[in-house]
Amino acid sequence: MKKRLKISCILAATVMVLFASCGRIKTAKELYRSAKSSYGACDIVSKSETEDGTTVVLHDKLQDFDYEIYSSMNDIVIDGSSFGSVESTGDTFSRSLEKKVLSLTWDELTAICSEHGSSCSENDFALLVIRSNTESDASAAALECSKLLQEHNLNGRMDRWLITAYGSEKEDYLSDVKYGSIKLPDIRWRTTEDETTEYYIEMAHMFTDSNAEYLRKETKTFADTGADIDRVVCVLGTDYPTESSSPVTFYYFRASDGREYYLCDFNYYDENHYDYKWYSNY
Repeated sequence: MKKRLKISCILAATVMVLFASCGRIKTAKELYRSAKSSYGACDIVSKSETEDGTTVVLHDKLQDFDYEIYSSMNDIVIDGSSFGSVESTGDTFSRSLEKKVLSLTWDELTAICSEHGSSCSENDFALLVIRSNTESDASAAALECSKLLQEHNLNGRMDRWLITAYGSEKEDYLSDVKYGSIKLPDIRWRTTEDETTEYYIEMAHMFTDSNAEYLRKETKTFADTGADIDRVVCVLGTDYPTESSSPVTFYYFRASDGREYYLCDFNYYDENHYDYKWYSNY
């Protein structure tokens, strides 16, 4: 195992060095084209090109706000050793769009929440966070707020953004009780159970059959899988089976060819303990 990991690290480092040798800082013209392709029509407000990197400030024509797109070289360091550098491109589009939309809707959002005995705020993980003492008030506020925010979801550029709701008035995320969320563009309340189910549907589409039809879920025991407990991946901070009687959730799907299969809520090593994936009989 140690030998394999050592070889893997060497190979990975070699690949990164080879890749880094081909990297270069993008020009302002290249960044402009990239932003226009990804987000839509824009004008250049300003640009800066230096040896350290390129930064272009752009004005979004559709929703009237400025954002940055930038390119720079980042050092690759493994175990204290340098393996060159690799080009990295990033932008502030999503954050800038979020600020623009909230600035236009904030007064109405806070009024909606107040009507439902709730409060709202923003954070790095959701477009809007709603807090209330009851789930019914929180979900009602979230639904109204999401309708308002969806009006600003032009060209689907806010798709998959979240409006989340919690039961605590304090921003203590370690002890918060989460009620649920809404994911744009759907104006639909999702309980935490709904969120979990949707997550495993995404996993099935990603790792088994992208066109699979979700059928149902059942709670059984690890013994019902017929799997080897020693090959279960132990992921810190998650619930994973540790014995034959451990509960396991089976998510059932119909594959593109019509057969039924399931995906379970734990990761499972291959025979060599080298790679792993969600356990499934697909």
